Amino acid sequence: MSRFMLVMALGLFSASVSAGPLEAVHVQEGLDFAIPKATPVQFASLEQYGVATFAGRFLMSGTFYYGYESDDPNADATYGLLELYFIPDKRLAAKLPYWSQRGHVHEIRFLNERAFVNAVISQKSIKNLAEKKIRSLSGRASVLVEGYQASVECDYPTYSVTFVSAENLASIAATRELLEQMGC
Repeated sequence: MSRFMLVMALGLFSASVSAGPLEAVHVQEGLDFAIPKATPVQFASLEQYGVATFAGRFLMSGTFYYGYESDDPNADATYGLLELYFIPDKRLAAKLPYWSQRGHVHEIRFLNERAFVNAVISQKSIKNLAEKKIRSLSGRASVLVEGYQASVECDYPTYSVTFVSAENLASIAATRELLEQMGC
């Protein structure tokens, strides 16, 4: 299943998931962040460019994807860059603040990506990625995170956290497939 199709399926599911009553943070016309009452974070501030910041640490379980989006040096600026994103479990996603006009959180990025990679992915796998013996990895993980942020870039919701530590890791699968491209 492509990443786009996965996100669309999660979007359809999120309409039926409820984390209870909501609070709202209004940024501008068409941009409001919904904060479920059962959220593990607390609204801290609204920063420049409509970035909503939240305080609190929480355990985030789900599936991570790490690898290359492109293997064509003439295609675009993503050639040779490794991309990391995390799909949180549905129960947690329903509790995280999100852009009201787009529905629940589908994927989360790490503000300190290198710390996540070094803690979760083996040096052998990192070497195999660098040598292009494999193109991507995925696996289940439970990680402690903090500093949740919600923003909108190119009319696309972006959610990020700061990685603190790895709590539980399941097997990691390596593949020769590229990551699916998404976003603007």
